[in-house]
Amino acid sequence: MATQYQLPTLDDLARLAEPHELAITIYVATSPYVSERTTSQVTAKSLFDSCITKVREAGVRHAAETALRQQWESVINGELWSRLSNSLAIFISEDSAEVYVLPNALENQQQVARYFDLGQLVRAVTSPQQAYALTLSSNGWNLWHATATTRATELELNGDHPIDAADANNRTTIRGPKPGNRLSGDAGRKTLLETYAKRVADAVDHELYRLDPHSEAPLFLFATDPLLDLYHAADKRRQVVSVPGAPDELKDFQIDEEIRGKLTTLNAERVNARLDKIGNDLSAGLVLTDLGDIGRAAVTGAVDVFVYDFVVDIVGRLDNTTGEVRYADEGAADAYDVLSRIAMAVLASGGEVIAVRRDEVSTGIWNGTAVAHLRYPLA
Repeated sequence: MATQYQLPTLDDLARLAEPHELAITIYVATSPYVSERTTSQVTAKSLFDSCITKVREAGVRHAAETALRQQWESVINGELWSRLSNSLAIFISEDSAEVYVLPNALENQQQVARYFDLGQLVRAVTSPQQAYALTLSSNGWNLWHATATTRATELELNGDHPIDAADANNRTTIRGPKPGNRLSGDAGRKTLLETYAKRVADAVDHELYRLDPHSEAPLFLFATDPLLDLYHAADKRRQVVSVPGAPDELKDFQIDEEIRGKLTTLNAERVNARLDKIGNDLSAGLVLTDLGDIGRAAVTGAVDVFVYDFVVDIVGRLDNTTGEVRYADEGAADAYDVLSRIAMAVLASGGEVIAVRRDEVSTGIWNGTAVAHLRYPLA
């Protein structure tokens, strides 16, 4: 069994997209907490048992079922259960088992078909999951980094920066007036905090420039007023996302959970803006919303961007030569999720794939299933 603690590459996805006699796909929500690992295992086993039931109902030979069970045993008894994150993506065939341990919050799902259902894995790969966080109080500050494959961890700082609000103002405390200084009361304290916020913003800019020079990743700010507003006013380079509340006692997993939840909203806003822009090309014949048309365009390499609902399964078959989509009932022989197959065809031709949930999209061009933007109009 192969266990991966990083996202798959495009080559990995292409390999996983190859057909099998039987391909079992399981996505299961898990937890990094030791106390919840048994629950995660029970849920995963239930999803696998459901797949085996479908295998039996299809009349598959006993040797194939035995091979699938042997691969499953390597998963359920593997060491991966001691290093869980928020989700598992499990892919089992008669001769292989591959697991991805992911920080993304995926939904419980199972499928038996000739192809693995890569929808949720594509979502993890194509949705930005990198962000920075700043925990800021008058007592001090810390920078954090969360990626698509790692939980939020504290960054080691390289520069010589103020430790806290008092240090930023060359004082021993900001609670009282400094001898010979007229700053006092609430107004004076706010002035001192404003200086502190500006110096922290400069420090953040210095530290993150080497990691994210174009300020592409958002910065989640864990603070209370007035520092919350003062830092917003001081940082003009990054997209700062406020997370109100006392930051001093936050644990790494709490910071990570806040980031993951709010990244979903930020990514939805990004997708809606992208679809609005795509919609501008509708009159030029560069936008498709019919799945049959999208399938034909995908296999010819004409699709530049493919946006689809990764939660819903459109069961059927995609002709790899003509792109014809043939719909089928769930459980039909050789049937699988067509949307996943189209997504893989687009990726194989160098296109971009964006996997969304239906309720994340509100733009007018969205039909609830899929939209494609073309490189050139189809004849």
